[in-house]
Amino acid sequence: MKKMTGLKLAMWVLLLVASAAFAQMPQPFSADFTTSTHNGEKVTGKWFFSTPNMRVDMNSMPGRDQGPMAGPVSMIADAASQTNYMLLHGPHMYMEFHGDRQNSMSPGLRDLLRQKSGADPCSGRTDCTSRKIGTETVNGRSCDKLEVTDKSGKSTLWIDQKLHFPVRIQGRDGDTMDLTNIKEGPQDPSLFKVPAGYKAFDPSAFGGQRRPK
Repeated sequence: MKKMTGLKLAMWVLLLVASAAFAQMPQPFSADFTTSTHNGEKVTGKWFFSTPNMRVDMNSMPGRDQGPMAGPVSMIADAASQTNYMLLHGPHMYMEFHGDRQNSMSPGLRDLLRQKSGADPCSGRTDCTSRKIGTETVNGRSCDKLEVTDKSGKSTLWIDQKLHFPVRIQGRDGDTMDLTNIKEGPQDPSLFKVPAGYKAFDPSAFGGQRRPK
């Protein structure tokens, strides 16, 4: 399970962004990111955001030092169509996913990443409260500090006052996310498309038996 944490963390961020209703529309930007999980796993890479799309680039997938997922990997979320892609840059292949797969994740991780997407973490819930507990400068950005409480405990997020997007999250289970080196402005539309020449993932090319649906 530990080896899958980084994969789930990166993928579900994008799935949730694709289906989230933003309370205040985030502004376009790029940034470096670091995710550290409570079990000691760490993921680093690059974020690109331009409504309604997001992309995450990773130099490598945790626990994937062999096979088609070894090496650079990118995740793309298209919120307009709720279609999401994983780009495997080594073999020049891609996998396609859809937003309804978010329902299979654990509630704790779903809540954490829902916060990351900019949506109200307590929207539609009677067992959850959120409140602003101050303002702080985080990673060089002026942020509103928000505390979210439900039956599982408390988590904290820092929402950039200009971008309207969290630049730090501390989850109730100890997982953290940080955005640094933030650069505001429009992003190249080609970042959010499957590159020319990439083919749909075929596991038979790597000894597998089935193509993922």
